[in-house]
Amino acid sequence: MTAASHSAADFDPLDSRTLQCPYPWHRALRAQAPVHYVASRDMWFVSSRELVAEALANPAVYSSAFGSPQLPAPESIAAQVAEIQAQGWPVVSTLLTADPPQHHYYRRMVALAFTPRLVARLEPEIRRITRSVADGLVLGAPTDFVAGFANPLPLQVIAHVLNVPAERIDDFKRWSDQFTASVGAELDDEGRLEQARALLEFQRYFAGELDDRRERPRDDLLSGLVAAPSAESRDEPLGTAACLGIIHQLLVAGNETTTTLLSGIMHRLALAPEWWEWLRADPHSRAAAVVEEGLRFVTPVQSMFRITKAQSRLGGQTIPAGARVVLLFASANRDEQLFESSDEFDPTRSNAKLHLAFGYGIHVCLGAPLARLETRIAVEELARRISTVECAPGFSVEYEPSFILRGMRELSLILAAEAG
Repeated sequence: MTAASHSAADFDPLDSRTLQCPYPWHRALRAQAPVHYVASRDMWFVSSRELVAEALANPAVYSSAFGSPQLPAPESIAAQVAEIQAQGWPVVSTLLTADPPQHHYYRRMVALAFTPRLVARLEPEIRRITRSVADGLVLGAPTDFVAGFANPLPLQVIAHVLNVPAERIDDFKRWSDQFTASVGAELDDEGRLEQARALLEFQRYFAGELDDRRERPRDDLLSGLVAAPSAESRDEPLGTAACLGIIHQLLVAGNETTTTLLSGIMHRLALAPEWWEWLRADPHSRAAAVVEEGLRFVTPVQSMFRITKAQSRLGGQTIPAGARVVLLFASANRDEQLFESSDEFDPTRSNAKLHLAFGYGIHVCLGAPLARLETRIAVEELARRISTVECAPGFSVEYEPSFILRGMRELSLILAAEAG
């Protein structure tokens, strides 16, 4: 089915076929209706790069205070979910889901803790973790790159950043998986209840860690969060609920999205061996370009919500106040008006950095430097030790059913070791 045969009027973001391959629909939306209302989902979808950026640059109208990127729990279990949540801390809108001035306050607090110095200091440990994880890769036979490398690497890195002990890594991964299961996707009733229980468990663990840092500060991010305001600052210290909200976002942003990016890049390189050879010829100088094109092409966060605070005009359409708007970053990053041959993976693309994979404007991702550093190191280390990459015979991609976080369930590759 080609993009020409897709009609914007038939677009359903949660249709299983759309979730597996949204790009023909995105092309149809850009061509036919770059601002499009889907009545069955009561959502507006914005698909062109120009209009997505326009909305991101206008937070006064396109508000981030949409509550949660997770779809709401069904009425059948809403009371049970609320009962579980009442045993923990209230969910506080911080970075992702806050507007100014609250957003500026939380961003200042995180910036004081998550400093460029902290990120730069992480490089040797990230490289050590990368080499350790790569040492465990199966070579010469089909291996699942997601399970063997793309999952454990960012998980161990963000656990190191948050100072999570090795014996809690499995819990850390389980919490992360639970948090993202209903982001742009639907779960059954038991799945939503299990998700609520996981959030409570996560809150209790990190609340204890935050209390410990208040009593015994360390040189880590958690200590930085509880002690973020300087002596000269007029800002109030972050409370436990706000800290938990920030840690929650760091866990998802620093784990699931990097897994998706790494897997997507390696899949592209397996399908285009000429780019793998190009990278291997000079990994140190070329890895960053592979990462930028990977961010554009893969777009780990495929879309995000906004709520209109007033009636607005966008792309010739009138969007009413209180409307839920979905900004399609994945579509914007393949907009043929800006990116020539936009559906092709090309690390030599001169304008790849114009992608919106990290957002734009006041909500641009604070973790972007860490994500770039981690992925660049991973690409470099893999290129130095792997001579060829190819998809295993019979492998076909299946993606998680989400229009926000659309990662591969597995990636079966055959990796050949560098001779000698």
